[in-house]
Amino acid sequence: MRPNPLLVVSVALATSAVGCALLRGAAATPGAVGQAAADQSPAPDSFSLVVLHPAQGDISTQLAAHAQLAAEMDRRPYVEFSAEWCPSCVALQNSLTDELMVEAFHGVYLIRLDFDEWKGRLSDTGLTVVGVPAFFELDSKGTPTGRAITGAAWGEDIPENMAPALKDFFEGNS
Repeated sequence: MRPNPLLVVSVALATSAVGCALLRGAAATPGAVGQAAADQSPAPDSFSLVVLHPAQGDISTQLAAHAQLAAEMDRRPYVEFSAEWCPSCVALQNSLTDELMVEAFHGVYLIRLDFDEWKGRLSDTGLTVVGVPAFFELDSKGTPTGRAITGAAWGEDIPENMAPALKDFFEGNS
């Protein structure tokens, strides 16, 4: 299935506008969560992916607001910690269009946080990152439930390995 070119351009322009606002130092107001974090999912009909940055506000406030948005969309909220220098994170990102991965992430509202940006701001969140990529389940208030999974759960970073482990995690089976 080929993506709609108009939709691709619209998403690119919206993402670019958000990025420019952040680079200018514009911080989001609490009521503007949805505007400050555009959905970057390659399969928005299946799952959501938003990327948060410290300039957008307090992490606990942002997680609570996004958990609420997830509930409104009838999606389950999760946090993913990632890093640009992490080969597993890059492989995961590059595989998100794969059919197996789209199926694994179905119904998920993923909140991506760059570990290097956020690591000094996690002390009171209940999020303890021991390696990336790391995924944490959130409750409806944006608080971690205690369920987590890391890239160590799937071996080689290919969709055939990543998708089953992630699907089981997202469905509550692991």
